[in-house]
Amino acid sequence: MKEKLPHLYIRNPFGFANKFNKSRAITELRIEKKEPEAYIKHKQKLHSSFNQLIIDKTLRLQQKSLHQVPNIEIVEIRFFIPFSNGAYFNTRTRFLEEFGLSPVMQKDFNRTILFAIINPEKFRHFEVLLNEYTQSNNDTPPQGTPYAIMTTLHDVKYHTADEIRNNCTGDLVFELISNNQYVNYEYETQLHLFKNHLENLILFNEITSFTIDPFDKMIQLKGASRDVVIEITKNFDILAKAHSLRSIAVRPDQFNIAKLSWDLNFLRNEKSNIAVGILDNGVRPIEPIKNIIDGGLDITTTNDPLSAIHRHGTVVASLAAVGDKFFTEEKELIADASVYSIKILENIDGYIDIINVVEAIRNVHKNQGIRLFNLSICAQGKGYNESPSLFAYLLDKLAYEEDILIFIAAGNLNYDDLLAMQNDPHFLHQYPNHYYYPGESSNIHSCEFSNICIPAESMNHITVGALADNFRDSPMDLSLDKELPAYYTRKSHYDFKQEINGVKLSPNHSNKNLFKPDIVMPGGDLLRHDAGMQVLGFGDLGTDFYAFDAGTSLATPLALNMAVQLINLYPAISLQSVKALIINSANCYSHKYLDNIVEKQKETLSIKKYGRPFDNLDRGEKMNVTKQVLSAEEIHRNIVGNGKPNLEKLLYSTKDDVSLLIEDIIPTDYHKVVLINIPDYLLNSTVSKCLEIQATLCFKINPAWANHVDYNPLHLSFNFANSIGIDSLDELASIISDRDHDYYRVYWTEEIRELQLKKDRGILTDKEKEKLSGLKLKTKNQVLGVKKTIEAWSEDFFPLVNKPLSNRQSMSINLAKHDIQKIGNKLAIVIRCAVKENLDFELQEWLRITPEHSFSLAIRIVETAKLNEERSLYNELLSVNNLEVINNMITRLEENLETEI
Repeated sequence: MKEKLPHLYIRNPFGFANKFNKSRAITELRIEKKEPEAYIKHKQKLHSSFNQLIIDKTLRLQQKSLHQVPNIEIVEIRFFIPFSNGAYFNTRTRFLEEFGLSPVMQKDFNRTILFAIINPEKFRHFEVLLNEYTQSNNDTPPQGTPYAIMTTLHDVKYHTADEIRNNCTGDLVFELISNNQYVNYEYETQLHLFKNHLENLILFNEITSFTIDPFDKMIQLKGASRDVVIEITKNFDILAKAHSLRSIAVRPDQFNIAKLSWDLNFLRNEKSNIAVGILDNGVRPIEPIKNIIDGGLDITTTNDPLSAIHRHGTVVASLAAVGDKFFTEEKELIADASVYSIKILENIDGYIDIINVVEAIRNVHKNQGIRLFNLSICAQGKGYNESPSLFAYLLDKLAYEEDILIFIAAGNLNYDDLLAMQNDPHFLHQYPNHYYYPGESSNIHSCEFSNICIPAESMNHITVGALADNFRDSPMDLSLDKELPAYYTRKSHYDFKQEINGVKLSPNHSNKNLFKPDIVMPGGDLLRHDAGMQVLGFGDLGTDFYAFDAGTSLATPLALNMAVQLINLYPAISLQSVKALIINSANCYSHKYLDNIVEKQKETLSIKKYGRPFDNLDRGEKMNVTKQVLSAEEIHRNIVGNGKPNLEKLLYSTKDDVSLLIEDIIPTDYHKVVLINIPDYLLNSTVSKCLEIQATLCFKINPAWANHVDYNPLHLSFNFANSIGIDSLDELASIISDRDHDYYRVYWTEEIRELQLKKDRGILTDKEKEKLSGLKLKTKNQVLGVKKTIEAWSEDFFPLVNKPLSNRQSMSINLAKHDIQKIGNKLAIVIRCAVKENLDFELQEWLRITPEHSFSLAIRIVETAKLNEERSLYNELLSVNNLEVINNMITRLEENLETEI
């Protein structure tokens, strides 16, 4: 057994550079030129949709019955290109200044926009240009004409009451459009009158209640009839869309009657003061767990957080408290944490009161000091590339403001659908075809139905999927192997191969880091009862002391328990460090099980596109087909995220496997660099590869409302670089951040020197400027490369205006002996920071008062040299770096060893 050693903070000095060159040697996006006749169908479609817009606009004004409510005319335009100033047409500026249209909601990666008409006269100019385009000669191309911008439009429509209502009644939530300076008076007046109207509806018993979130982004109604919802949506233009957030029902109970008592007891851990919040249907204080329950809060009508009709919340609480120790043979289990019940549902299904759920979390955090929460209850699944939900937004906003971290279940396939799929031999129902087979569907299933459930897309928290492992030797049922994802677990809803408004996303506008879940944990298998996990039952019947169950609901508290154990060892680390360390300890199982479905998809696309099998295509055709299909590795990542965390690696370092942690801040538009000194003894290795380095960056975001691309307004990323023998860290940061730095001149080729000379004389063409910029960047990357060239950054920022960003990134590098020699035993780690442009007023104010941004970077260094010498990577790193043992670890390790003895 390897010696358990504490993780280490990196305290080496940093260098800074207030530079961030956001330009790129890439031609700006332009609409593909087509022959004139190619626009005929588009003209017809646009003409038809605008005619319908005029009809719907007139009808909406006629339908309004609350005449004191001022009008805000809302139109929806779907674009082929991103709505921004980063594209050829500068749509953001032109639609405002030329057409009198101000964006109030941006969806589909900002390709579907709700606009307020703020200047009717300018909007008439829009109508004129649109008509000029649709009536133009079919022999004349639109390029270079005043109406060429109309070729960027997929279609247009008026925002009607039916569109807002979304077939919702009863308990529902309305998301509101975004307020801005152009509609502020009408917006605030409508919001005030809407609140008054809802209060009157309560007086007349036409709704039960309404709640407004603290940020005025959504309004929640209970007990609204269809007629009431129709009346509301006909009169109030600030409403974007209604949503019904019902929880996904769990499968029926399946009990094991072999045991007639629990024969199990949870004991409080006197050395831990951590309590975790269980957001569920209540935690019943049954005999095994009653000693570890610290009370609770009930936001339902029962007013009893320790009552529960279904065992779901009680099972979740038990696994959060003891983790996988529950599945050992021990009869007395020392809990890693106590539990606090936050009852958000009376049963296990029903409407999720998201505003009160979020406020309950906030209150429990403030009043009870609880920072870790478990949410194994989900709402409906998400469509491909759908914007973040209301629920996710509120949870992300809460996490940015408060010191909390929620472990959220990715969600399960609907149980009734799952049963039906097993009784239908359709190929799409076979594992693993059901996860991802775009363009195919059965009467029961399409791959979109396996997308994660709301609010699992939340970016500031941890989303957990399920492996089929059940901690027992019993056989699998639906899944192929215990190490593989469970049949029912849900995958990421982001798929950048899908079309939006009839076109594919540009590679520059996608992001490999946008996926959920973050990690996976064992959740058991279905449908055979003994393929599931054996968990606690209530014992009400005298035989139901244990039950068999499976789901991401069980995987999630197992992940939460890992975080509890980590904080018990390192109580002072930040929660983003907890997230980074968990992800950085994770490993992915092989994606080979998906190879067959990828090959089938290539074959299908090949026949459809070229009329020939894939193997009969030429090289260029094969590349074209392959580019349009997700690889097995990408699909696997979308199902399992970063993989399953390794508890030992999460909690402890060893002499040849060392985890380092950086917790720091970085200002906007800065580069920051730190050196890690590599011990000399590794140069004595007889094998080439000496070190494997894996790193994960995590940071909290302040989410943007009603703007899909800018939902995360903050770009932080990192990279490994050559220290290039520079003594001054500030100078090194300046060199790394600036491709035009004089340092690189010595490495310039003759071609670069000639182009630079033309630039200095002011005679450089645009094409030559682009070439010069690209050559300089290539030179810089070669100089800074630890290998032949620098690796791609953990996240690309370009184009910042149209790039959706992630706040969780991982990358790795292997150091061979010659790499260590090349960098002079000094590995540079560089962090950079930028903020989105075109932010709304609220986020501009945030940026003004928040010039610096916190982050955590977890770095794991594993020695692979296998030297025979009695030397320890851990000790050698300590001797040549300024490293610090993380808080109370040594004392706690000694206590743990005493307990084990």
